Amino acid sequence: MTGIVDTTRSSRDTTRTYPPLRLRRLIARAIDSVIAFGLACLIVLPFTFSQAADALLLAGFDSFNDFLTEWDPGTAAGGSVGAAVEQLQPVVLSTVYLQGLVIWAYDWLTHTLTGSSIGKAFTRVRVTRNHSSAEPTLAPDLRAGRSWVDRPLRMALRAGLVVGPPTLAAGMLLAAALAVPGAVDLAEMFIALTVVLLIAWLAGGVGLHGLVTGTRVVGFEWQELRQEAEHQIVYHTGNADEYLHKLQQAARTPGAQRAARIAEHDPRVRSAIAQARRYGARTPTGEVYRKEGLRGVVESFTQPPKESGGG
Repeated sequence: MTGIVDTTRSSRDTTRTYPPLRLRRLIARAIDSVIAFGLACLIVLPFTFSQAADALLLAGFDSFNDFLTEWDPGTAAGGSVGAAVEQLQPVVLSTVYLQGLVIWAYDWLTHTLTGSSIGKAFTRVRVTRNHSSAEPTLAPDLRAGRSWVDRPLRMALRAGLVVGPPTLAAGMLLAAALAVPGAVDLAEMFIALTVVLLIAWLAGGVGLHGLVTGTRVVGFEWQELRQEAEHQIVYHTGNADEYLHKLQQAARTPGAQRAARIAEHDPRVRSAIAQARRYGARTPTGEVYRKEGLRGVVESFTQPPKESGGG
């Protein structure tokens, strides 16, 4: 009697390395920060740099070096330095907040359109809706109908919570350096808020932006699992009965049942089920899938396999 080798493991491939999700998120955020800030500088600085140069010329300074030599950050100054600072205040603050707006737009657009920014795509993570067991299940047509409005608003709020506090902290720091009244207190408040949000995220793994918007960051491991499944289907095409028997044995484990319940909430699985129902199926398993969906298939696997007829 030949032994059955389980080729349907639900665990990750041990030959591959998957860095911790939090580390990948930190790397992704660092990459996105560099890209977004560089993009913001390219878009905003060409316009505000000339305005800052004009403000210095009006105050009697020929270059930025001349101004920086006489300027004492954080103190109220008079004369030509005070005039230059007064002219630079709106220019500097508008530069910071316009750059923050560009960074917010980068974060919002990338996550709304693809679910992954450039940094997240590089580290193989993406933002998705949090589907907990307590959350009511929506019909696919209702979910698709509201996603056009729900997702952009959700990602806009998420991006605002991520980009807003650091941008306000940077703006108030520069305002304090330019001796704007009350800027020091605001800078301390926004810096403290940014630090608290960062610590809360590091401690809990889900930041305020994830809790408020009901989103989570997940890995791309499902892509590897899908590729392995496709490989197994192709490999066992000529031994369908034997492979189904292996699937039946593997599907009896609690982990497979739990994975099926989680997968049922995934929009990609719902789309596949809808397509199967639309185009029909020809195999017995496909017929169960067409009528009862993914859970029906897994539940059918838990039943004892039928013995081949022997008279």
